[in-house]
Amino acid sequence: MKKVIISFILLLSLICLAPTATYARAGGASGGGGGSTSSGSFGGSTSTTTDRTTNNYYGRRGYYGPRSFLNNLVFAIFFIVSAFLIIRKKRDWLARRHERALSRTVTIDDATRERFEECFYQIEAAWTTNDLSLVAPLMTPHFQRQQQRILNRYQRQHKHNQLESLTIISEELILSDNPNVRKVLVTAQMRDYFTNDRLSDEDNEKRREATYIERFSEIWEFKQVDGQYLVNHIDQSL
Repeated sequence: MKKVIISFILLLSLICLAPTATYARAGGASGGGGGSTSSGSFGGSTSTTTDRTTNNYYGRRGYYGPRSFLNNLVFAIFFIVSAFLIIRKKRDWLARRHERALSRTVTIDDATRERFEECFYQIEAAWTTNDLSLVAPLMTPHFQRQQQRILNRYQRQHKHNQLESLTIISEELILSDNPNVRKVLVTAQMRDYFTNDRLSDEDNEKRREATYIERFSEIWEFKQVDGQYLVNHIDQSL
């Protein structure tokens, strides 16, 4: 059904864009006598004046007006339908991806859960300060530098990413074929918003009040380095 809709819109677009010989010539697209005062095959000055008047009316209003509007309308419809299908396809892909992640999960043991929660809360708390130096030992050097660059940009923009009421709801281990990699599927909830040092307390409070506590899921990937599992990636696309 999707392919039929897209094919129909494409066909309609081609019909609207197809050149119409009579209108194109009547509009002066072929270089008629508009403006020429010399005699010859293009006619004399009297017929030129008539052609100019006709071209201005039928050429611009009769051809370029309604037809251009129809072209724009078709392209707008095509764009909206295409955007809708892309968004829906991405949403379905993310849903399937989440389902695949859940199908490969196992119950996390208490010791691993305790270590993960400590790491999770420490890194999230440091994130709000725009400084990950204190939690650098919990991350691989590459990931720490990557995330710190983001926070440095926030700092230059006088922004702080506030994470309030952060609570873990569930954690599960994701099976991995690589013994040096562990992945944890975590579901949590929090109020996530930005404050700005250049704004007043009242404006920052308005931002806070406009944000709701929302639930989210992420996959935290840990890589074994020198006998320790360090955070190497956080997948937030679920």
